[in-house]
Amino acid sequence: MPPVAFDGGALSAETAYEGLAFAGQDFSGQAGTLVSFSRCTLERVNLADTRLPRLDLGETRLTGCDLANAVWTRAHLAKAKLEGCRMVGLDLSGSLLRNVGIEGCNGGFANLGGIGCKAVRFQDCDLRGCVFQEADLRGVVFQGCDLAEAQFSGARLEGADFRGSELKGVRVRIEDLKGAIVDPQQAVYLSGLMGLKVMA
Repeated sequence: MPPVAFDGGALSAETAYEGLAFAGQDFSGQAGTLVSFSRCTLERVNLADTRLPRLDLGETRLTGCDLANAVWTRAHLAKAKLEGCRMVGLDLSGSLLRNVGIEGCNGGFANLGGIGCKAVRFQDCDLRGCVFQEADLRGVVFQGCDLAEAQFSGARLEGADFRGSELKGVRVRIEDLKGAIVDPQQAVYLSGLMGLKVMA
């Protein structure tokens, strides 16, 4: 896909937007496959309810954007940054995330099932009820996140660092926790899920 200049209209399918700055545009409800953003910045852009399967975000920063209930299945995010975005109900299932930082975002009930991750960090995010089933979360860092009622069944969690995050009501199989990194308070809570009693 050759790079194009943005003319201020709708997003176009099978189009690469490269080196552009978007601010305040309303793309809500739009649809298109194989849309690509490379070395772009998106600030306060409304992408709610968009249908952009196989979206490609490379070296792109999203700040204060609305991604609520968007469907971005099988997307590819590389060297991307999401800051202060509304991600409630976002569907990123089956996507690949590499060198991605997600900070201060509200991602409650987002679907991240089956995602693959490499060098990914979630920081100070609301991820309550988020679905991570069958996801490859090896080495992912969850710092200061609310993961209450999140679902991790079948996820690969070796090296995933949950220290300092809320795990109340988390749904996970005991065998899936092998190799995960937790703090002492979390260890006590998770032991309770296993039916163990931790005594001083």
